[in-house]
Amino acid sequence: MSEYQYVAFRAIDRPLDDKQLAFAEKQSSHSELSPREMSVEYNFGSFRGDVDGLLRRGFDVHLNYTNYGSREVKIRLPSGLPFSQATLKPFLTMDGLTWKKDTKGNGGILKAFPFHDSGAIEQVWELDEYLDSLEKVRDQLIEGDLRAMYLLWLCAAYDDNQDPEETIEPPVPHGLVKMPSESVDLLMFFGLDPLILKAAADGVPGAPAQRERKELIQEFSQSISEARARALLQRVLEEDTDSVRAELLAEIRDANPNIDWPTSKQGRTLDALMTEADRLRAVENDREKKRDQAKAKRDAAKAEKERQDRMAQMKSSPQSWLAKAEQTAASGGIKNYKAAAEILADLREAIGGKKGEQLAHNCAQKIAKAHPTLTQLKSSLKKQGLLD
Repeated sequence: MSEYQYVAFRAIDRPLDDKQLAFAEKQSSHSELSPREMSVEYNFGSFRGDVDGLLRRGFDVHLNYTNYGSREVKIRLPSGLPFSQATLKPFLTMDGLTWKKDTKGNGGILKAFPFHDSGAIEQVWELDEYLDSLEKVRDQLIEGDLRAMYLLWLCAAYDDNQDPEETIEPPVPHGLVKMPSESVDLLMFFGLDPLILKAAADGVPGAPAQRERKELIQEFSQSISEARARALLQRVLEEDTDSVRAELLAEIRDANPNIDWPTSKQGRTLDALMTEADRLRAVENDREKKRDQAKAKRDAAKAEKERQDRMAQMKSSPQSWLAKAEQTAASGGIKNYKAAAEILADLREAIGGKKGEQLAHNCAQKIAKAHPTLTQLKSSLKKQGLLD
């Protein structure tokens, strides 16, 4: 199997300007590049561009995937991580999850990059969906949702260089059981069962009350002066709308500092969490199996009722159904051959006795004679006992 690498970047807050696009273009000679996204695939070689430079010049998230084990995500946070140092410290104790602060300002890059041997975790597809998930995780981090940090800790902790029996979880954020589903998908990118979050949420209180973004936006719009409102409207009409929107949302976030998210200290090992996730998966698989069996039973009952209704119609007007069998067979295709044979078999049962047998048998012979070269048609009729 040849080596494969997929590298992608996405701009969330605002599109790249011409200068940023020019820098991005220099990082790879055959990338697909737009003001919002950049991606490049390699079957030989690897990406040698400046990943952090791209994140500091317009892009907000980065994903790196290979089919030989290496997987990495990076999140650019222009205003930094909105948590206290005491809250963050337990999450940043391993090499696979790091925060690299900018030399100037509060911004920085959060990186998750666990190590896995080639073939240790399953390959994944639909990589754009994981970028969507990464975007949602970034939104949570910006809004001060510590559950996103716990999710990234899980991703980084599942590492072939780490002993899961000795890897102790950080304090568990409240409300983990109601983690946004879009964020949860990122766990699968790193080879984890999403049910590990359900395992981690066991015994942990619900999420604290949070002010909705809509409420904060409404409060902001009512607080600004008429003169500033007019100036903002003018900027929206004259400048890039996405850039103005991103700037205003950042201002609203900065004006509403987050209170540290409440946590509970559980002290479980990663191995214990994964074992519980396996148990939950077995329970879920059993439930799904029972649901499938119940659905199959309902479908079978429905199909039998429809068959009985059809045979009642056949009994009242057999000639029209004989003609239907001939027309279906003449339509061609294995599916139609099988359907024609089933019509005649049901007709035989509906009429019953020698009369039903003779009607179905004679029609089958007529069909076979009309299409002497169609072996699949004859085979379908023989399987229903309609031809010798």
